[in-house]
Amino acid sequence: MRNVLAVVWRRLRRRPAPRVFVNLWLAVRWRCIVHPAADIQFPGSCVIARGARVGRCTIICRGGTNHPAVRLGRVVIHDGVILDALEGAIEVGDDTALNPYCVLYGTGGLRIGRDCGIATHTVMVAANHSFERLDLPMMRQPIRAQGIRVGDDVWIGAGCTILDGVEVAAGSIVAAGAVVTQSFPPRSILAGVPARLVRRRSDLGGSVDDPPEAMRG
Repeated sequence: MRNVLAVVWRRLRRRPAPRVFVNLWLAVRWRCIVHPAADIQFPGSCVIARGARVGRCTIICRGGTNHPAVRLGRVVIHDGVILDALEGAIEVGDDTALNPYCVLYGTGGLRIGRDCGIATHTVMVAANHSFERLDLPMMRQPIRAQGIRVGDDVWIGAGCTILDGVEVAAGSIVAAGAVVTQSFPPRSILAGVPARLVRRRSDLGGSVDDPPEAMRG
């Protein structure tokens, strides 16, 4: 009986009420819009700015000792997005959009700035496996977690992967399908696998009205 009660207690802590009531409580508490079918686990560790719109996504706010584990500004989170703080934290700034099926893990800390567009199927993993030892399977070796930072006014194209330890500096563009393994200066245009510097937006002169060649198609 004690084991049964312990399981029930853990379940209640994880999701203290049916999903629709959790989401209604979050919407009222933070004055935002939360889809009734959104799956938000550990909602007490989530902070959402007034006016945010949260679609049918999955947000896991476990976060270890971090509180809040997930902090969302006045964002738009579309259906199918997964935000999992794991033992770290995730922060997303105002006026940023996470498009369908993005997957973001926050083990080493993941911060996305303001006014960013994160296109569909983007993956950001703020951790990596060690692999130096040959006597242990890689999945049993320690996790490295340096964190990921995405500055303000960044455009990340569809299907990009951002790896641990990377800073995508303010004003940068990452072309669709790129794999970013290192940091670059602000206002960089990046493309390729691994991503390389194609050019800098400052070289274009003034504002950018049309997407660069690397972003087309």
